[in-house]
Amino acid sequence: MKFDPPPSNRSNQLSEGFSTSGWLTPLLVALLCVVLLVAAFEHGRGNLHRLKTAVDPQSGFQPPKTTGPGGQDPIRLTRSATAIGSQPEFISATLLPGRGMNLFELMAAIPGHGEVPLIVSPSLADATQLLSGAGDDVNGSRSTSLGGAFLVPWAGHLTGSPVVSSGSTAPDMPKLQTLWQDQRLAFPAAGPNSTLSVEGMLLNRITDTVKTTVIGDGQSAQATFHGVAPAPPASSDWPSTYDVSITVELTGRTLDLSVTTTNTGRTPMPVGTGWHPYFAIPSGDRANALLTIPSTNVVEVNRHTGLPTGKTVAIDNAPINFMHAAGSKLGTAAIDETYVDLQSGILADGPIAQLRDPAFNYLLRIIPLTDNIKNMRVIAPADKQWVSIGPATNLDDPFGPEWKTPEDSGIVTLAPGDSFHWKVRLEISLSGASGGTM
Repeated sequence: MKFDPPPSNRSNQLSEGFSTSGWLTPLLVALLCVVLLVAAFEHGRGNLHRLKTAVDPQSGFQPPKTTGPGGQDPIRLTRSATAIGSQPEFISATLLPGRGMNLFELMAAIPGHGEVPLIVSPSLADATQLLSGAGDDVNGSRSTSLGGAFLVPWAGHLTGSPVVSSGSTAPDMPKLQTLWQDQRLAFPAAGPNSTLSVEGMLLNRITDTVKTTVIGDGQSAQATFHGVAPAPPASSDWPSTYDVSITVELTGRTLDLSVTTTNTGRTPMPVGTGWHPYFAIPSGDRANALLTIPSTNVVEVNRHTGLPTGKTVAIDNAPINFMHAAGSKLGTAAIDETYVDLQSGILADGPIAQLRDPAFNYLLRIIPLTDNIKNMRVIAPADKQWVSIGPATNLDDPFGPEWKTPEDSGIVTLAPGDSFHWKVRLEISLSGASGGTM
């Protein structure tokens, strides 16, 4: 009679048969290879340290935390270059949501030069230390010393008399005051002993909500600031509460910047909007950089106070006439002028400013897309490789006695529930491209 062996004997026989068949060694080698491949893949993705943390939670490892100025992480919009080196194009933009969405960095791919910064800023680490909210930055003043700060609900500086503290205002938070339509306005001062304001109330403001979106050929980001100025009686900063929405859209050839201010209170309020960017001259050849500003007049300034007189003078009285479509060289002259009476080109929808760096063979256009942008403030120190071209809706000191009314300076009265829109486009191309200017 034939019978099966006990189970233990069968197992031994199977094991012996399997080991002697030649399959065991290759199988072990294959398993080892799979483990090594998985480990290599996870390490390449940066996940190996997370695997280690999961296995050994007592190791004390904590993933690094990255925060930028104002305690919020920077936002970086990116896209892949598509021109294959034949045309300049934008490739990334970095924004600081913890500092009023300052356009901290703008990178472009320039043929023959690789990735080139078009906005002047320090490193992020240095900026985080600089924009500390302490000392002379207590009211956000340093935000206008780098990148591109958005200026709301006014552009430029206001003048006023110091607010006498009644205990509710900290001594290190200096404020000034003035009148608008017989109402008292209080606003942050640029420094402890300054009679000039900072440039708007967003400079050190953190965003309440931020979202990013993929768009055609790029990305966009939208930030919202709610209740920027508390209304009386809680504070006398501004007559009404208001929300500000900032949208930045990055594509290959254009960067669109939009600011919308909405009066969310019950009383009218004054409003203006501007931008304070520092455009780089990457070649460092400042003298041969070319600038076009389509303006026929500049604001007359009292050279002792630096404030406008309320008058304008012909462009011929400015240090350099930048009306030429091909641009005028910056040369070695220091420039600090506000250009008004902006002119549209024959083929353009509006006035277009242009900055050319011939050594890098690219052209940057600054194009106002809302007709309430009435002036461009141009600042170009003789010893710096940058030019600030700031499109704004109002002039400096809009509530000052030099103007018959604030509206004469560009300030708008915004009714409850209404919105005020400001939009500017940056456009990049080869230096020889036609800009459609005067």
